[in-house]
Amino acid sequence: MPAGRHFAIGALTPDHVPVWDYGAPQQPYDIKDASAGAVMACGLLDLASATGRNTYREVALRLLTALSETCLTTNSARAEAVVARCTRNRPAEDGVEISLPYADYYLLEGILRVLRPQDVDRAVDLSTV
Repeated sequence: MPAGRHFAIGALTPDHVPVWDYGAPQQPYDIKDASAGAVMACGLLDLASATGRNTYREVALRLLTALSETCLTTNSARAEAVVARCTRNRPAEDGVEISLPYADYYLLEGILRVLRPQDVDRAVDLSTV
């Protein structure tokens, strides 16, 4: 894949957890944003499905694995979410290294898309369950 057309993939750090801004000057050592990684993984799974390019799926799997191995909230009395290491607004120092509900949603959505793709539609509309 040409790097120019795949900026976000090319900007991933070696640990596969994106920093808060793909163009951050301190990359790859800046503050992480697991929510961006979870959203990106779902988007890449959609691209893989739409284009038939397995490379998108491979990157999505690396993202989901990295998030699951390094960004889950464990053994915390303060945590109210599954995913930690999310960043909402780094320049304003508002919501740095926190949990965000959409990170939980997209991580679980991505895992569901990989493990049980036939059930993805049911995840959106559970009224038939």
